Amino acid sequence: MRRYLLLVITILSMMAAKEQTIGLIDAERIMNEYQATAVATAEFNQFVSQYRDSAAVLKRRIDDLKSEVETQKLLLSEEARLRKVDEIEALTASYNQFLQTIFGAGGKVEQKNDELMAPLLQKINTAIAKIAEQEGFQIVLELAEGVYYASSDLDITDLVVNELNLEYGPTTLPTGVVKKVLVVFPFREENPEASNAELGQICQNELYRTIRTFSGRFTIIDRTTINMEIVKRNLGVNAIDDNQAYEIGSSLLCDYIITGRVSKISTKIEYTVTLKNVKDKTEVARRTNSVTELVKLYESLNNDVRALIDKIQQ
Repeated sequence: MRRYLLLVITILSMMAAKEQTIGLIDAERIMNEYQATAVATAEFNQFVSQYRDSAAVLKRRIDDLKSEVETQKLLLSEEARLRKVDEIEALTASYNQFLQTIFGAGGKVEQKNDELMAPLLQKINTAIAKIAEQEGFQIVLELAEGVYYASSDLDITDLVVNELNLEYGPTTLPTGVVKKVLVVFPFREENPEASNAELGQICQNELYRTIRTFSGRFTIIDRTTINMEIVKRNLGVNAIDDNQAYEIGSSLLCDYIITGRVSKISTKIEYTVTLKNVKDKTEVARRTNSVTELVKLYESLNNDVRALIDKIQQ
């Protein structure tokens, strides 16, 4: 769904920019850290998955018929062969029409995306306008739009994210409460297929995308820092044992670490993701799952890491 997640920010006229106070936002961060995005993404992925499965069934039927014609060409009469050719052509036409209706421009997938995104975008724009007014900004610009330098005082991204996530409960800890520190390791790739598909890094990236939502409640060690720490110790991703993971977590002053392992056989991807307490060197909780598509992997990891984070907050 990511390629559909387009944030439309309305920028006020800059003719009087010299007399206006300008605020800045990171639109990508807002979209990623707004918890409703994850909910919408999961619903969108589930919606797309059912149609993708239906398309796969149709395609498999066409391929099977083509294979039958090829293997039986010496046995089939001309009349029987032509009937199968007609059936293949009819199924192919239906398949192409199905793809166009579902995945083409203006199709069901695009309509579903619009249906899910419209209310999110409206809430985001409303939150931006509200925070801008509270902070005294008359103009709000997107950081990615050619802004080469700006004071952090002008950045209202965190305020917008907190405003949006109020419906999901507190997004920051009470005053005086110290944030727990959390880091995500690359997943151990259990077999060559998983390694060739770089699933260890993919899983780590997806978990980081999800846990950014909780940045108000946790201090999150960034992906570059943990990966560089692994390299600095001359450790391969698939060579890190529990003791080494705890040692790295301790050196980064982490309270919790998230580790995992992933394997791939044909189209089946199986993984385990584990939350561990660094100080006690104990496992807090783990989740194991298997999927058959990369899109479903993203959705499943998202749900599982949220369930693990809930264990910390209990």
